[in-house]
Amino acid sequence: MANEAYYTSEHFSQQRRLLINGDPRALICFCVDVSQSMDEWWIQSGGLRRHTGSGFSDGHNVNYFDLNDILPGYAHYKKMDKLNETLTGLLNDMKYDRTLCQQVAISIVTYSRYATVKYDFLDCEALNIKSCECSVESNETSMGDGIRTALAQLDEMQNDLRNADNDYYTPILVFMTDGTPTDDPRAEFNEIRERVNNKDLFIFPLGIGEGADMARLRDMFPVGQAPSGFSEKYKMTKPEDYIMIFREIKDHVKKKQIIMVSEGNSIQSSPAINDSSVNNNQTGQVVDLFKLI
Repeated sequence: MANEAYYTSEHFSQQRRLLINGDPRALICFCVDVSQSMDEWWIQSGGLRRHTGSGFSDGHNVNYFDLNDILPGYAHYKKMDKLNETLTGLLNDMKYDRTLCQQVAISIVTYSRYATVKYDFLDCEALNIKSCECSVESNETSMGDGIRTALAQLDEMQNDLRNADNDYYTPILVFMTDGTPTDDPRAEFNEIRERVNNKDLFIFPLGIGEGADMARLRDMFPVGQAPSGFSEKYKMTKPEDYIMIFREIKDHVKKKQIIMVSEGNSIQSSPAINDSSVNNNQTGQVVDLFKLI
């Protein structure tokens, strides 16, 4: 498994420690959209005096504005900044949780034009939190490449654990995007649905910002298995949305007793389905986003 910053002798030593200490592992791969649109701003409704123009960027419509036109007192932030803040906050919580730090292994994959393994699997105890922050790259959103790379990371780590005679829990893929793909990820979505249906994967598909295509993300679940109210609950628009969903991810890992070790029957909780706002295989509606000029 490749890694940008930590493919060193120390990294190999840490991975070896991960494999030989014998503890069952919960594998989490964060697959993060770093396309140019993640550099856009979220502005609280009613907080902008005027638009200075509009256009089309990174697969969706955008509105342009001047920072001086944001009304005082209204919340505003760049999507990537808020994602980094909450992601590193979650990882920090896990690293300093005396139980979780030795039971959770983290990998981070980023994707724009191509997918990159930003952080290879290490247990939380060895994480360098600052190096987990993501940065914006190109103006393409290759979801298919991101998913393939993330699943390959999970598969390889599971094989390494299996070969070391270690147990692992149903792996978790946290997939994050703010828009629509610039490639065709239907085959990769089908692979995810099959794994979720076979209880070989637990998926958290998160939509970042108002323009996120929640209909497409909901299609990562087999029909009838998406969480209740998915299109609202898993859409990150306000700062508290990020905090809430990342807390849910942490709680899901802490309650790992509901997930059987993979050598037996891997079980993930079955969500109740009652989401009438979005249907599987639906294109979804693109909503204007704000972008700084």
